[in-house]
Parts: sequence; structure tokens; C-alpha cells
Amino acid sequence: MTDIPQWVLIGAGVFFWVQLVLTVCLIVLVFQVMKTLKEVRPKVEELTTKVKEIGDKVEQLTESVKSTADTVGARAKSISGSAESIARAASASFEKVSPYVAGLLGAIRLFRAFQELRAANERRHVAAGSDGSSAPVVAVDKKGGK
Repeated sequence: MTDIPQWVLIGAGVFFWVQLVLTVCLIVLVFQVMKTLKEVRPKVEELTTKVKEIGDKVEQLTESVKSTADTVGARAKSISGSAESIARAASASFEKVSPYVAGLLGAIRLFRAFQELRAANERRHVAAGSDGSSAPVVAVDKKGGK
């Protein structure tokens, strides 16, 4: 028969023992993971209930915000309607008064023009001479030019 080289037997023995040690380590690790999961499970369940409670509160808050927004929207619409009716009323009353305002502004312009005409006539008389002599009348504009 053929002899198996000794290095092959030693290598197989080393791999066997390494595999045995690694398998034992894996079994120990699995037990530790199971122990940790048992400890963490109640905490996860507690967090799950808290998350559900927070979700319910968020839904209630959303409903509250929606109803508040609807109420504010209705009030804003009412206020804008009131402002629009006030603007219409003010516009109607201004339409009634505007011809009188335009007439008054026109009268003020006419009065100013009349005052300027009168002042120009007085300047002509002063330029003609206040001592009674008949000096030639010279037209003078507002800036003092001839």
C-alpha cells in the first residue's frame, strides 16, 4: 500500500481541531445572541407601543390642525368679503362726491387765476406811476422779466 505523507496527516489534524474550535465558538455565540434577543425583546415591544401612541397623537393633531385651518379659512373669507363690501360702499360714496370735489378744485384754480390777474393789474398800475404821471405801461411777467 501507499503510505500517506506525514505532512498531510498533520495538516488534516490541524484543520479538524480548528474546525472543532470554530464550531464550539459559533455555538457559544448563537447562545449569547439568543440571550441578548430575550433581553431586548421587551424593550422593542415597549417602543412599539410608544410609537403607536405617538402615531395616534399625530393623527389627532393633524385632525385638529385641519379643523383649525378650515375655521381660519372661513373667517378669512368672511373678512375679505366684509372688506370688499366696505370698499364697494366707499367707492359708491366717492362716486357721489367726486363731481363736487372736481368742481371745487376747478373753482380753486379759477380763484387763483383771478388773483394772479388782479395782481398783474396792480403791478401795471404801480409801474404806470404812483405819483400820477403817465409813464408808459410795461408788461412784467411773474419772474420780473419784461
